[in-house]
Amino acid sequence: MRTFALFVALLAAALIAAAALTYPAWLLVGTVSVEPVHRVMNRLAMLIALVGLVVLTRRLRLSHRSALGYGVPRGEFLRQLGLGWAAGVGLMLPLVALLLVFDVRQIKPGLDGDLPSVILQGLFSGLVVAFIEETFFRGVLFTAVARSGGARAAIIAPSILYAALHFLGGKLRVPPEQVSWEHGFHVLSRLFERYAQPLALVDSFLALVTLGILLAFVRLRTGSIAACIGLHAAGVCTIFVLRDTTVLNTGAKLAEIVGTYDGVIGWAALAWFAVIVVAYSQLYKPQLSSDSSRDS
Repeated sequence: MRTFALFVALLAAALIAAAALTYPAWLLVGTVSVEPVHRVMNRLAMLIALVGLVVLTRRLRLSHRSALGYGVPRGEFLRQLGLGWAAGVGLMLPLVALLLVFDVRQIKPGLDGDLPSVILQGLFSGLVVAFIEETFFRGVLFTAVARSGGARAAIIAPSILYAALHFLGGKLRVPPEQVSWEHGFHVLSRLFERYAQPLALVDSFLALVTLGILLAFVRLRTGSIAACIGLHAAGVCTIFVLRDTTVLNTGAKLAEIVGTYDGVIGWAALAWFAVIVVAYSQLYKPQLSSDSSRDS
């Protein structure tokens, strides 16, 4: 788990460095556009983390295609991605149907003309998010943890981190004339504000951990992240379209099954994802020995 700790430390260091450099970065960005200080800090943290990840993966010899999850031939990669996409849509449809049937989410009126555009946006967002997150969590981080801690650790640890990062906050509205060096650290202090009320996010957190475990099982079985990208992209696309075409009905009898995170992922998603994980693990019997997933 030492390797996993290195990646977590890198992300923490990137946030601290970004907080310290937010003010000059905000001044530089301000020469072309006026952006909220929290957005500048978040983008800067991503950039610093990306540079750090490149350096760290090279030092750990994790920058080759196999370690990143791209080790299969292109044709096979695309085939797995397509199958993952189809499976992801199939995975999400029962959850969507449940929310619509019980009026937890209600369709907005007058969406016919906008629906193709919404779907295209969802497709694009899903693929971008999935490629980035799967390359990190089920690609390099999975390989790194599997090498030092075995497959079980590679399934569980990245899945917890994957879920935890979804609840980072940090929005801060400050008049441009009042922005100063300290505001980067103000944004940093707000990143974990959602965790002040853990019971409000426990359902969504556990659902995302369970989803991460499912994706890790797929990575372990297929030997690449292609199907993981397809599954993830389909899920993001479905949620994007659902949230854009429906509204949350807080008065519904089962309104609490979607939690407070995004109006979709909650207790119902947790139960459904858990069923899929159990079924998948029983069907394919993933090899969880300490050497089963280590790259040479």
